[in-house]
Amino acid sequence: MGVNKGDVLIIPAPNNKHKKDENKMTIHWQQMFRQRDGDYYVLVAKNKTQSNAKVPFYIQSEWYNEQGFNTAYNMRRIDDDNYEITIDDRHQYGSTNIWGQNQFIVWHDKDRKPYADRFLEKGFFTSGTQTAADVFRVLSGDVADTIQNTGGAIAQKIEVIGGSFIGIPLRTF
Repeated sequence: MGVNKGDVLIIPAPNNKHKKDENKMTIHWQQMFRQRDGDYYVLVAKNKTQSNAKVPFYIQSEWYNEQGFNTAYNMRRIDDDNYEITIDDRHQYGSTNIWGQNQFIVWHDKDRKPYADRFLEKGFFTSGTQTAADVFRVLSGDVADTIQNTGGAIAQKIEVIGGSFIGIPLRTF
């Protein structure tokens, strides 16, 4: 079940519980013949429209703060830990294969042009954090891999996932 334009996602609030360095990753890409990079927070959102299905959600680090969330478009604070956001053409998505399965959402300045595979960097997924394990489970479709098993097997699987769609750009809703 993928995310669709108009779906409502529940996003973890940018507080001390979720805004941790361990949940941040640096994405590297080339654009206009220049090397670029940007920091993103990796979160697990819930798709309220689709029975709270878990959705990996990457947000440009400069945008993940209380000030930005409180003044952002269509953001609705629902409690101390969560906001609601409606997916629209300001969001992009990638997936783990060409059929669009196992989607992840990216909310960033769309002048940034990283390919989708850059968001599947194996270093983050083998970091041993709970968020890394949760995002990996959603993207891989496996519930068997757990936080205790973030070694070689997961790294190999991430290489396979990333290798299956290298060079496919993020798509806009």
